[in-house]
Amino acid sequence: MIYFRNMRNSAISMRISILILIFSTLILYFASLASASNAQISSTEDAKKTITSGGTLDVKLEPTPNPIKSGQETKYKVSFLKKSTDTIQVHIDYDFIILKDNTTEVFKASQQTGQPLLHTAEGIVTIPFTLEEPGSYTIRVPVMGINFIPMVTEYADFPTKVE
Repeated sequence: MIYFRNMRNSAISMRISILILIFSTLILYFASLASASNAQISSTEDAKKTITSGGTLDVKLEPTPNPIKSGQETKYKVSFLKKSTDTIQVHIDYDFIILKDNTTEVFKASQQTGQPLLHTAEGIVTIPFTLEEPGSYTIRVPVMGINFIPMVTEYADFPTKVE
């Protein structure tokens, strides 16, 4: 009889230990998410920052190299920021579009994947592309959702000269 009572106490102790382990893991997981969402980025003189058309987010664009030269691959680093801060906003549904003379689409990142939109969990993406002709371009970043919640599409436009 004592043997069975000890086994029952042992099983209860094991269940409590497992629950503590699960809760500890969840606490560490959510703590890491909180620290990632409060990450700060620094500004550089080559970065452009604008607010989306609806005022929900700031979007920062950093082309490398800068100035952009025709025929040379440029890496466009796009950072999604909480409004009026330098704090990264995670989980963004977006696209990345380059327009020539503000009318003719020369590149759309989502078409490269065959998807209607793109998603970044980290809030920062880098998109490589080569513009073959010099001239005036607009880099347009439509934002369609934040934290898995769809929204009316807002746009961040960056007028850009290519040498």
